[in-house]
Amino acid sequence: MSPDRPERLTVDDDLFLRMEHALGLPVVNQAIWRLPGRIDPGEFAALGRRLSSGRLARLVDRTPFPQRDIWIHTRSAGAHEFCEKAIAAHEIPAWARRQAEVGVDAVMGPAWRLTAVYVDDTGETAVSWVNSHVIADGGAVITGIEEAMSGETFDVTDARAGVGDTVREGARTLLAAADAARRLAMSRPATLTRPPAPPVTPVPTAGQPRVPALSPSVVVTVDESEFDSAAAAVGGTANTLFTALVIGVLEATGRVADGDEIPIGLPVSTRTPGDRRANATIGATALYRVSAARRRDLRPLRAASKAAFAAVSDAPGALELLGRIAQPFGDTIVERLAADARAPLCLASNLGTLGDAFAGLGCGRPGPVAMRSMTQAATTEALRRMDGGISGWSSRSAGVVTLCLTALDPERVPDEPTLSGLFTQELERWRLPATFWGA
Repeated sequence: MSPDRPERLTVDDDLFLRMEHALGLPVVNQAIWRLPGRIDPGEFAALGRRLSSGRLARLVDRTPFPQRDIWIHTRSAGAHEFCEKAIAAHEIPAWARRQAEVGVDAVMGPAWRLTAVYVDDTGETAVSWVNSHVIADGGAVITGIEEAMSGETFDVTDARAGVGDTVREGARTLLAAADAARRLAMSRPATLTRPPAPPVTPVPTAGQPRVPALSPSVVVTVDESEFDSAAAAVGGTANTLFTALVIGVLEATGRVADGDEIPIGLPVSTRTPGDRRANATIGATALYRVSAARRRDLRPLRAASKAAFAAVSDAPGALELLGRIAQPFGDTIVERLAADARAPLCLASNLGTLGDAFAGLGCGRPGPVAMRSMTQAATTEALRRMDGGISGWSSRSAGVVTLCLTALDPERVPDEPTLSGLFTQELERWRLPATFWGA
């Protein structure tokens, strides 16, 4: 069903839009498939055309103060390409990184890119999907691609903004901002603290402090039965073990130490059937005191995670209230408000079991799928200021668990070889055989 008035950006959508256009730190989502066999370029092109007329075919129409920006649906929102020159299997990570480095723009477009390439030595096909986080979170990407594969129709009719709607919208947005300011002042929500960063001698890198670059990121696959057995052996679940791996790599960087209490971000989807929102994710936060005992007993970490999920509420938190206050205002004001923005110290996003159709992209047999979010154009200087740590994503398909870790700490983890080494050591501590992409 098409909307009877213009669809406007939510607070979460606006947050990512401001990162992209006010702060110059666009966040992109990337999915990388390793599909067995060579897929048909014609089928791939057909998928790209269907995506260009579905849920993900949208851009942002900026509106004047104090309205919220509007979604517009257009076939020019995305682009797809099948690369002519094949690559080798060890080149897949670098190839995927190049796809993530190509700019996306939620306002001017393209806001997403779908790219495929044959892998000569293994007979696979590698596929990369990259999108601006403004237009879709991970759940919307999966839903949009599944709709395109199945031929399910998504109404892309855009309602016009009349004078009355524009006036009412401006009034509602200002009232919402005023109410958020009042609630924020009255509630004075507690600020989550993180351990102070220990001093560190910066590691020399090839990059320069002011030269933008993607953060180091690595992908591994683990047999799902071995992964589940390792978790169950110490009283945990697969999700708890994944979180423990992220904590272990963070601890190995030297950013946190045994005994430190750390906040762990655990994204939770709020997407419901028929949901048209671009971003429908809230963050649960588990508080966990770092201890080597987790490798013998995952139950305390599991309990902390369960408590975090149970505490999730529909009531707006401090970040959403700040977003409501900022949404009516221009990029310049938002840039000033966000001067002290921080990156996650520890994030573990579990995307669960992917359907066979999605894991095969509708073009062949299912394969491993890596999913991650990355910040484009972030300088070393900016990352130091944002004080990030380690972020991880987990998914299941084709009999394996695919884990992706990204480092947001340029002083302790300056490059991918460093991150790979830390991850290798942590997997060995858990006696988990893993296959690194690109090895």
